[in-house]
Amino acid sequence: MKRFPLPVLDASPGKHYWRSEDERLQRPEFEEQLAREFPPGASELGGVDRRSFLYLMGATTALAGLAGCRRPVEKILPYAKAPEHVIPGIPRYFATTLPAFGTAVGVLVESHENRPTKLEGNPDHPASLGGTLPQLQAAVLGLYDPDRSPAPLQEGQESTWEQAAQALKQAGAAADTDEGASVAVLVEDHRSPSLRRALDAFQARYPQASLFQYTPVSYDAVREGLALAFGRPLEPVLRLDRAERVVALDADLFGRDYSPIRQARDFMAGRRLDVHAEKKGHGGEAHGHGEQQAHTDLSALRMNRLYVVGASLNTTAATADHRLALRPSQVGAFVFALARELAQLGVAVPAAVRAAVAPIGMADFGKRPWVQELAKDLAAHRGRAVLIAGPHQPAVVHAVTHLLNHALGAVGQTVDYVTPFTPRTTDGRGLGALARLLRKGKTRTLLVLGGNPLFHAPPSIGLEAAFLAVPQRIHVGLDRDETAARSTLHINGAHPLESWGDLRASDGTASVVQPLIAPLHGGRTHCEVLEAFQGRATTAHDFVRATWEALLGADAEQGWRQALHDGLLAGSALPPEPVTPTGDALAAAVAAWAPPAPEDGTFEVDLQPDFHAWDGATANNGWLQETPEPMTKSTWDNVARIAPGDAARLGVKDGDLLTLDSAGHAVQVPALLAPGQALGTLHLTFGQGRRVVGKVGSGSGVDTYPLRSPTGAGVVRVKLTRAAGRRAVALTQEHHAMEGRPLVREGTLETLKHKPHFVDAMAEVHDLESIYANHAYREQKWGMVIDLTACVGCGACITSCQAENNIPLVGREGVANSREMHWLRIDRYFEGDDADAPRSVAMQPVTCHHCETAPCEAVCPVGATVHSPEGLNDMVYNRCIGTRYCANNCPYKVRRFNFLHYQSNLSEKTRMQLNPDVTVRGRGVMEKCTFCVQRINHAKVEAHKAGKDKVADGRIQTACQQGCPTQAITFGDLNDAKSQVSLRASDARNYRMLEELNVRPRLSYLARIRNPNPALEQA
Repeated sequence: MKRFPLPVLDASPGKHYWRSEDERLQRPEFEEQLAREFPPGASELGGVDRRSFLYLMGATTALAGLAGCRRPVEKILPYAKAPEHVIPGIPRYFATTLPAFGTAVGVLVESHENRPTKLEGNPDHPASLGGTLPQLQAAVLGLYDPDRSPAPLQEGQESTWEQAAQALKQAGAAADTDEGASVAVLVEDHRSPSLRRALDAFQARYPQASLFQYTPVSYDAVREGLALAFGRPLEPVLRLDRAERVVALDADLFGRDYSPIRQARDFMAGRRLDVHAEKKGHGGEAHGHGEQQAHTDLSALRMNRLYVVGASLNTTAATADHRLALRPSQVGAFVFALARELAQLGVAVPAAVRAAVAPIGMADFGKRPWVQELAKDLAAHRGRAVLIAGPHQPAVVHAVTHLLNHALGAVGQTVDYVTPFTPRTTDGRGLGALARLLRKGKTRTLLVLGGNPLFHAPPSIGLEAAFLAVPQRIHVGLDRDETAARSTLHINGAHPLESWGDLRASDGTASVVQPLIAPLHGGRTHCEVLEAFQGRATTAHDFVRATWEALLGADAEQGWRQALHDGLLAGSALPPEPVTPTGDALAAAVAAWAPPAPEDGTFEVDLQPDFHAWDGATANNGWLQETPEPMTKSTWDNVARIAPGDAARLGVKDGDLLTLDSAGHAVQVPALLAPGQALGTLHLTFGQGRRVVGKVGSGSGVDTYPLRSPTGAGVVRVKLTRAAGRRAVALTQEHHAMEGRPLVREGTLETLKHKPHFVDAMAEVHDLESIYANHAYREQKWGMVIDLTACVGCGACITSCQAENNIPLVGREGVANSREMHWLRIDRYFEGDDADAPRSVAMQPVTCHHCETAPCEAVCPVGATVHSPEGLNDMVYNRCIGTRYCANNCPYKVRRFNFLHYQSNLSEKTRMQLNPDVTVRGRGVMEKCTFCVQRINHAKVEAHKAGKDKVADGRIQTACQQGCPTQAITFGDLNDAKSQVSLRASDARNYRMLEELNVRPRLSYLARIRNPNPALEQA
């Protein structure tokens, strides 16, 4: 952003917001970047400067009349026979379910002419409640991945399903001779009743066969901990909408762990604040209509409170009211010390456990006041508090955590416990046991159903060598990955959006997985493969239908149709299980627990699944690779996050290569300075660095699986040394800077109670006149409000916008050159002067503000950006000649320029995902957010057909709004005094970014409100 000589009030004394170490320290390279018209790389094209580029573009335009259109000629052919119920241009919607985050998430799929193009959350499904996360939004791109396995492979040669089925049948017949003693099956962790029935039938026919189940992201420690606490394996179901105090112990409740979409939605239900008061903008225009005045009793305002303990920042830690940075191995001692403090406050901790935790304290950490004040707050909110530990913590930590939930009266209130779908072991121990079996040399056939075990398995267990020793190795999967490449028979699997199946969510809710399109490559489900192994040709539909007939009972036909329509089986959630603590067994486990002794010169690693690639399954998904990771804003890579204090001590800078060695297994990872990272720890992710992968994922990131322990659990320690060379990380965090202006505004609940209009004091705004006449809006006037309190920065809005509006990918090099094309970005700010311990983290989505006096409109020489009669700042693509004057004049830096014809290299399959309601832009064109004008126009047509003059409030949801898991975004008609957007615009917290510029933005924000514990703040 170019510098602009504007006064900035010091409205927040003692507060200092920054987004990176370079910005915090105001290093010269950061100052130089700010002084540029465009970020480095964004004004050059392959060594050609801007002036030469415009000259070449002008010459290209002059020759266009001779050479013809610059876009390729495409043929449009009519249907020979139109499909039934399909009207061109009118999308249809279907309910289905996808596996994600270890649970099942209900979605609604938008389909154009039988092509799935967009996913939304199913409002009726308990795991989504209408929200999504980037990983769900990107699933539709995975369906059209051109690098998906197109056909079976036998001994490396392409084959057919018929030939593969014959090979399976022969293997099954051979297994009959020894009742399956020579057969082993490795199945990826799942929640499918039909697949469980198929495996049960397989084991009934082959009773001597060995069955293993695994996942790199395991919840075994959770189930084992609950068995330790209550005597049997259970699964927790959080009810955060009922919780007033939440403690996350090394857990990312809103981005990764348990059921994150549901948890984010439920938690934000306890942070909804409505403080209505009329607020006048400059030019005499009201932000809202202000019919509801400010609350007379502001003391009645209430918010929940979130405490987070852990090594690394994530979406949950960024949302916290209080965060304590501890190494993962210290979390156990923290929990035990908390149990002791609660017992001293009269909380009914079993005597045996109380005695076991008595010797364990926090004296070594110097955090006793933190534990004491937290214990007091929890004890004061019995029945309204809940604690939850991350799935990678050891079982004893989970046991004590859930025991405290029971003692605090949380069971049946803020947490329920249900029978787990998968009671068996699913972590790395399954792979280790399989390797030991294979090394005995008695296994002739190995059947791998899903997953990529040769990539996931740590080298220390020796799985690859044992795998290759098996004569017949059969792999079923979507991709020709590392495991498929070493198999004698690979069968291409079916994507969940093109196949029949079923799933149960973590609370037990059952739902059908129905296909939205015929299998693009004839892929098969796991159930079909198991049936073919036994010589049967049962289709996936028939197998799933048989499972559900037993589930539905007498009126199976009607129940089946209703489940397909609703996306779930109503009333199928499991009943909560009553629990009773088993104090003696837990006390013995606590007494036996000892934190691993720290080793000099080593770092403790917080090793988590990768935001972009997850466990490696989505490494070839470009949308996920290019969506900035919420905390680091990195793309197309994984990094070693290191605390700035540790980096300064070691002389490490961003991009320096670090060699990390654990038990003789070493990897090289680029460093990234991460404010808030616990000292003595590194944050690493696994899933990147695939060796056998498609074009998109090739060369992305580093494989860190070699650092994992043989079981995938326990503390990982590494020796860190500087390696030669550097690897620049493609970041977006400094592409647009705050420059001291109050772009993000926040306060505390107490501040809001005593000064409800505190945001107005943060910027000096004068009632200025404009040289342009005010626009008159006789019908509807579209606007948007974003609640910063509710935003967790997950990135669902970014990926949802990309899917809806055909936004292209630019690749790693493009992002590094500041050419990312996302219409919406999420700015992440740290507050405080200590880089190792920032006081808070704030997230702010930024998109086109659709200004009333838009600076972009005045400078466009060809009228390509214009003001609509309903207040939208519209782009006329075929007028744009690419001067980029509008981007330079935009104070929000939300316009994107097509340096290249990014969509030209899309495969025919990938083009099937494009939204036909949105123009695909070409090279040399500027683009930006349109407030999803295609959705607005569709709603207007529907309203007109219904005989209405205006679109009713709530009938239009922008893509970012609909994808948001926390309902942080509100869109609607500002001319309607009763609309939700008008009510939020009249909230006392409402403000407009850079309103002192007199651009009169149509997008406004609600200031972020925190609810810190006053006693802990003082401590």
